[in-house]
Amino acid sequence: MIPFDLAGEGVVLEPPVEADVAAIAEYCTDPLFETWMATPWPYTPEHARQFVGHVSPAGWHSGFEYTWAIRTEAGGALHGLIGLRARADDAMDIGYWLGAPHRGRGLMTRATRVVTDWALSPDGGARSAVLWEARVGNTASALVARAAGFRYEGVAPGHIPGRDGAASPSWHGRRSAAAAPGPTEDWPL
Repeated sequence: MIPFDLAGEGVVLEPPVEADVAAIAEYCTDPLFETWMATPWPYTPEHARQFVGHVSPAGWHSGFEYTWAIRTEAGGALHGLIGLRARADDAMDIGYWLGAPHRGRGLMTRATRVVTDWALSPDGGARSAVLWEARVGNTASALVARAAGFRYEGVAPGHIPGRDGAASPSWHGRRSAAAAPGPTEDWPL
């Protein structure tokens, strides 16, 4: 697939570019990444170069994974990343992170809605669902998913293995084309 941009709700989502490498490398050294993310640790500039130069383009080319840089204006500063990964069951997994200086303003919730709405639309292939998961205790991620209209589905082993290859107990949520968005009252926070 040819990489493309998405925009709406005050966010501009563009495929990451070489100019984003330094910011990605800086943001991914946040100690929260060691706790909650499956990214390499310690994270180095070489990891960021490899991601921008090879991993992200390969995902777009295969149609298996789409990654966007989160910005507030076209070509602007990188605030974080958001991506979708295809699944065999016609659903997609969503993953995201923001750099520490950009948290707490609703930016990730808006980006999550834009990406999820696209995936569930005919332009995005009218996927059956977008699935979210986060390790139990990652309340920041859960608050975003809840605010973006995901329905909480409970605790189960994660589909995304940790750095050690093991599945961690994870919270799971879903947005589907068949159900109106909106959080249920049973979120664990």
